[in-house]
Amino acid sequence: MGEGTNNTSFFVGGEFVLRIYRNTTVPDYEHAVLRALGGLPFAVPVPIPADDGSTVVRREVDGELVTASLSRRIPGQHPQRGDVVQAEACGAALAELDEALARLDAKTLPPRNEWDGDLTKVHRRVPDPAALIASLGGAVRRERVQRIFAAVQPKRDLPRSIIHADFFPTNVLMDGSRVMAILDFEVAGPAYRALDLAIGMVAFGRADAFRRGYLARLPLTDAEQRAVPELQLLREATSLVHWYGRHLEGLTTAADISARVDRLLELERRTAVREQ
Repeated sequence: MGEGTNNTSFFVGGEFVLRIYRNTTVPDYEHAVLRALGGLPFAVPVPIPADDGSTVVRREVDGELVTASLSRRIPGQHPQRGDVVQAEACGAALAELDEALARLDAKTLPPRNEWDGDLTKVHRRVPDPAALIASLGGAVRRERVQRIFAAVQPKRDLPRSIIHADFFPTNVLMDGSRVMAILDFEVAGPAYRALDLAIGMVAFGRADAFRRGYLARLPLTDAEQRAVPELQLLREATSLVHWYGRHLEGLTTAADISARVDRLLELERRTAVREQ
């Protein structure tokens, strides 16, 4: 079916989806959130409990401990990046999801670290992002990344909530212009509320349409809307640091890191153009 950064999914008998978790912690928080959500006009992949009530199964396969979960298959197709109608519909659906996530009682969920944009806390192998910058080829690239890292700072004055935090077209299923499901809550957790909007505006390739759909459902404060460009850069910088940590663990290649740097620099260029 598909392989992500930390998991692989397979269709089982056409009715179920088997998810294998790799390079990640047990998905207790993710599953608790999925079980707590309800009343949405679209589906989420609620894990099916085993006979003992657990939503994860752990088995040793070829000497490796494998963690897996099972959910029902949800029909639909991924939206097309750049489609205006679908982007607006996805923005509205994400806003509705964010409203539901904000109503969850954090006290009933497992402990979860809050994302605050501090680049020194992204990955245990990268306590100082300066090491990442020093590893990059090309003085100009190093200078640009250093400038971005210095400019993006935690914005502690912005409202926080539980958010999806990974809202890309590959994590949405649609039937035409209708959102059928939102998938992959692996990195969901407490963070800046406006971060979901910031991610979606980049991911769907139609920033204005996505923003229009989102804000029509969930108006954000003026401060949150002004912070969106910086949140986009902060999220991409965070992703780069995370991937560099994975690289140090032998899980990604140097080419992967170079591609992530290119993404960050291209986003900086586009953000600067929009702000002019």
